[in-house]
Amino acid sequence: MISKYIKNYIIYFIISYTLVFGIIFLISYNFFINDFISLEKIQNKSNIKTFLNNINNDLKNLKNITEDYSKWDDAYTFIEGKNEEFIYENFREGSGTLGNLNIDTIIYLNFKNKVTYSTYSNKNLEDKKKNFESFLINKFKEKQNLDTIINYDSTFLYFSKKEIQKSDRTGDSRGYLITIKSLNDIFFDKSYTIFKDIKINNEKTLTNDLKLDLSTLKNVKIKFDTTSNKIINYIQFFDYNDKYIISIIVSNPRDIVNNGEETIYMFNLIVSIILFLFFLFFFKNQYLIQTQNDTLNKEVEKRTGQLDKALRKVNDKNKELYTLANIDSLTKIRNRRCFFIDSNQALKKVIKNKETLCILMIDIDNFKSVNDTYGHAIGDEVLIKLSAIVNSVIDDETIFGRIGGEEFCITFYNKSLDEVTNISQEIRNKCANTLIEINNYKFKFTVSMGLSCNGNLTDIDKILNKSDELLYEAKKSGKNRLVRVNRLNI
Repeated sequence: MISKYIKNYIIYFIISYTLVFGIIFLISYNFFINDFISLEKIQNKSNIKTFLNNINNDLKNLKNITEDYSKWDDAYTFIEGKNEEFIYENFREGSGTLGNLNIDTIIYLNFKNKVTYSTYSNKNLEDKKKNFESFLINKFKEKQNLDTIINYDSTFLYFSKKEIQKSDRTGDSRGYLITIKSLNDIFFDKSYTIFKDIKINNEKTLTNDLKLDLSTLKNVKIKFDTTSNKIINYIQFFDYNDKYIISIIVSNPRDIVNNGEETIYMFNLIVSIILFLFFLFFFKNQYLIQTQNDTLNKEVEKRTGQLDKALRKVNDKNKELYTLANIDSLTKIRNRRCFFIDSNQALKKVIKNKETLCILMIDIDNFKSVNDTYGHAIGDEVLIKLSAIVNSVIDDETIFGRIGGEEFCITFYNKSLDEVTNISQEIRNKCANTLIEINNYKFKFTVSMGLSCNGNLTDIDKILNKSDELLYEAKKSGKNRLVRVNRLNI
């Protein structure tokens, strides 16, 4: 009887162990491997987005540079033949302008599409300078403003062309500014090494497995291939006319799936050992142990849920406290405290780097009359509208805050006085041309501005006081105007 019992026990043990382990292995493998595949696809899409966003930001920078340089009064007078010093001041040998701007070529054309001046930092393009410039002029002479990818002699470039106008965009165009950036250099830039293998390919496909909303790279199609031991992506680029230009292949090893399989095997090896010991020593008590484990797991989950809920409440409260301490409740921009903190940090930075910091103080003209005439609720809408106008003009690095009732301040750093002046005038013009329509009321509002720069000043309050004095001059001299310092050293 004893031998038979032992034999049956061993057979039952082996069958039960093999069956349970086989099921656990199949379930865990199929369950986890799909998660790893999904994670790998998500990671791959994230890598593509990051890769293309990096390229997009480079090209967006090129477009912005072209736009800024083409609306430069000095460039306008140079094209008119009235500013011979322009080239020496900005592009003389050793100035490093192209390197600082991170572009390969700048070409100035007059209104007859003749090259007035060109400079290159790309040796390959410079060697073909004459033919290259003729190619650009003939291909795009009918286009006044254009941003697109082009293929020149198997060299893939990003081309940006803008009309040269005055900084306030008045007057007729006097010519064109062309800037060029090599896509070959961007594709293989070491700072973009998200993918381990990148190569140019001429394979054209029509599928598009991922749609991206990119501000500059408008025409891009992407195809995935996950059938091999690599994640392979075919990225196709098209020009402004949706004409196919170039494909690149970027790929990565399937590290997540490969590592995931190793993890699954290791997991199941550990499970098999534990399961063997479990069946060997606790077979008769497995129900009790499982019940205790289930109870413990539920308690842990319950406690974890309580802790997660408490943590979420703390995080929400911290966000509320930060908003109360730093954000103006009406306009949703920086309040006075936050503006001064950020501006002081910016001032320290520009003093260290010997750069320029300017402060623009803005005051709504006749704001008391608006409140008295239309009510404080409509006055609040004017404050909100002014904030929206300013936010539509300034960039993310500019510090904008409300420091008092209808008084606002903007801190610009690492911008020239003329650049800041142009931005200020744009804000003033937009305010003056904005029609407020609320509750059957229709009216416009204007602002007065005072603009000063740090120069030799090292205290943010002194710079602000100078802006306040200039604002007072603007108010005194008729309102709806900007009064600024005439030079940086004040």
